Amino acid sequence: MESTTGGSKWNDRMNVTIVGSRLFDSVEYHLGDSFRTLGHTVSVLDVTDVFPVSVRLNYWLARFSEFYDWLVSVRLATTVVRLRPDLVIIVYRHLHPIIVEQIKKHCPGVPVVQLNPDPLSNLEKQQVIAADFDYYFSKEPYIVNFLQTKLGVNAHYLPEGFNPRIHQKPTIEKAAAEELTNVDVLVYGNLYAYRTRMIERLIRAGINVAVYGTTGPYCRPVVQSAFRRQYLVGAEKNRLLYGARIVFNNLHYAEVTSVNQKYFEINGIGGFQLCDYKQTIEEYTGVPADAITFRTIDEAIDKIRYYLAHANERYELANRQYAHFQRYHTFDHRIGQLIHTLGMPSLASSTGVKLTAG
Repeated sequence: MESTTGGSKWNDRMNVTIVGSRLFDSVEYHLGDSFRTLGHTVSVLDVTDVFPVSVRLNYWLARFSEFYDWLVSVRLATTVVRLRPDLVIIVYRHLHPIIVEQIKKHCPGVPVVQLNPDPLSNLEKQQVIAADFDYYFSKEPYIVNFLQTKLGVNAHYLPEGFNPRIHQKPTIEKAAAEELTNVDVLVYGNLYAYRTRMIERLIRAGINVAVYGTTGPYCRPVVQSAFRRQYLVGAEKNRLLYGARIVFNNLHYAEVTSVNQKYFEINGIGGFQLCDYKQTIEEYTGVPADAITFRTIDEAIDKIRYYLAHANERYELANRQYAHFQRYHTFDHRIGQLIHTLGMPSLASSTGVKLTAG
């Protein structure tokens, strides 16, 4: 592998390499878009760049063949080095630790960052803990605390966000959008067992629910009847999240204190959201957390019934959240926070965004 160093080391503009998914609307997509918008050069590398197999097949081959796992990561590292990056961000959690070792060996002085957008249960075989990253970023304070206090690594808290160039509020008034969409409660995402059980409780309580996303194992018949068989993305996602009277965001049970990316997207689009209470919501929200969260499914049902009957309160809360999240919680803000943590204050200030959460 050819030895090299980054191209513009800490100058006003960086050459950034992101290792992860290139799918539209993925975290990697939005990180790349924000870096580009802020004036940096970005390359996104996926496992398909080194072997012509699907991402899913690559995952399972790597899981059961250590040599294949090692080889993919070495080839990815070789590609990263050839790009002469100033900053490397690895989002995937399932790559062999050799990728970090090789990048650091051949790109001395270039920060190699792990950015984990998933909850505690999605740490795979703990590859990211085995790897010697320069920085670890996680949206989950519990994970950050464990990494800092138990392992002594350089871990930092960084919430997710939304992309204001993709997650956009439709121009129509919300009341008119709700009339056109005619959805009382919208749920979207992967239909995991915990999510379907909660949706079933809503349906059995007489609430009209529309379910979007991808089906999973053990999807219960009552929920199947509400499933629209559509994955939400782009303008259609904006239209439906904004037009639904209530977007019900039941967070993964492994979100100890954190929230998911959907939490930021819904508020950034201008939808009215009801979600599980998590401690970090107190930090993020622009309205009282108790007004837009629930702690039990019975409380969720009661609040859904209340807000369906009080449209003006929904509109006011959604508008306040929209303004707050535009100001504080875009991915552009997150890039500024990340750069500031990496010790590049001039680059952080050049983003033109506030570094506080609000």
